[in-house]
Amino acid sequence: MQKIKISVKTAAEIGALLALLLFAAVGAVSQWYNLGGSFLRIYFNGEELCCVKESVDVRRLLQQERRALALADDKPLYMEYDVSFEASDEWFVPLTAEEDAAAQLSEKLKESVIPKDAKGCSVAIEGFHANFTDLNEAIGFFEAVKAEADPDHQFIPEISKEKGHITGILTAYLAETKSREKTEAIPEESAADHIVSGACRALMQSMEYAQANPDTGDSGNEYQMGLLSMEFMEKIEVYERALAPEELADVKDAVAEVTKEKETNKIYVVESGDCLSVIALDHETTVASIVKLNGLENADVTIWPGDELIIAVPEPDLRMRIQTGVVYDEDYNADPVIIENDTWYTTKEVVHDEGTTGYRERNDIVTFENGYEVGREMIHERIIVESKPAVIERGTITPPTYIRPLIGGYKSSNFGYRWGRLHKGVDIACPVGTIVFASSAGTVLSANYNGGYGYNVVISHPDGKMTRYAHCSKLLVSAGQSVEQGETIALSGNTGRSTGPHVHFEIYVDGVAVDPLNYIGY
Repeated sequence: MQKIKISVKTAAEIGALLALLLFAAVGAVSQWYNLGGSFLRIYFNGEELCCVKESVDVRRLLQQERRALALADDKPLYMEYDVSFEASDEWFVPLTAEEDAAAQLSEKLKESVIPKDAKGCSVAIEGFHANFTDLNEAIGFFEAVKAEADPDHQFIPEISKEKGHITGILTAYLAETKSREKTEAIPEESAADHIVSGACRALMQSMEYAQANPDTGDSGNEYQMGLLSMEFMEKIEVYERALAPEELADVKDAVAEVTKEKETNKIYVVESGDCLSVIALDHETTVASIVKLNGLENADVTIWPGDELIIAVPEPDLRMRIQTGVVYDEDYNADPVIIENDTWYTTKEVVHDEGTTGYRERNDIVTFENGYEVGREMIHERIIVESKPAVIERGTITPPTYIRPLIGGYKSSNFGYRWGRLHKGVDIACPVGTIVFASSAGTVLSANYNGGYGYNVVISHPDGKMTRYAHCSKLLVSAGQSVEQGETIALSGNTGRSTGPHVHFEIYVDGVAVDPLNYIGY
């Protein structure tokens, strides 16, 4: 028998050829079986539908088929289904091509369509959900919610397809009735019948005034009165689906639940002048609640403008925004005429003419949110008696500020009477040699040794005030020298009549000593 010998080179070539064939075979079947790496298992209503490559966008695929079915019928499409998917990495699992997976999803979606006679109606608001027998009952629910604010039925609830959506989700909103007119022309002969309580006299006077002064006031006699607009503040989703009788809500109970005020956490940004008690009062909550929600140490904690606080605000699940037009009369004062004086500080003003109070009738649009007024805008006025504006001369220069004259130390004595005599300043204890600086910019009046004050510096300031820095160990400025706020003027010491190292600091207003802490704080 003849033996065939294969050279090493030939064996290598055959191995390479076999590897190439194996790679080609793997490539051919890898479209249908998973031979390594991750893939996705798709589940429809909890049952496995098929497996696809990891690169398939299942959400997009579902949306695509859902949209295609919805477009095939001009009416809204309602379905009940649950689609989920998860990653897996098992070997030799059959994989479905993307187009075939789409076809399978489409068939399952068709099976999930809810027959018209089996539909119920669900209303979903953030924090609230209720089921009703049909859309008409849902409309009755919304009508009951807004009934108290609209006893004359000037607005009606409507449910329609949400703009841009074709997936069966509807939205609820309030629409004006066609017969409603927001603007009312007030004829002269019956004007008093149209004015709200307390304004009849004002309107009659305004008409007389307008006839006597044809060039004054607005032309025309139109007012906006009563209920002008009404809307739900929350986003409302409505959709039809199959519902069991035990899932349906009672309309009256649902109205009570959705309009009941519940504590809702809101973020409040602290403003200048705020304190916890005022914030609590304005938001109908308690200081204790704010302290607890924000983990504050106590009710006396310091808060600063810009701080954010969590506030528990009582609000219903479904709020309403309403605008109404009101007409009333009032005294008013015209905006004053301001004469700016560039040589005065802003704290100084002189009234040259006090002006006079006028009388007018006005038409406002008032905005309410959940029953509370949140805005008011005057859209029309009729002047009955014109107001003469006041004339005020006011300074434009920002007044100087005063700061603590040294860093560190501690207050050892206050301003006020002690030992039968007035202590004219505040004492700040500190080590000898501590830098003392000007509390405000000014001109040095004196820098010398002065009896009980020891070495001291006196500075005159542009606003007429004067400051003194006493018991220093060394003076670093001289009389007549200009200094800026914060500029070093001396070193602290224990000179003059002193019982220990400290800085005695005084402020004089119109030549009278005042408490420095009213200006520098501490």
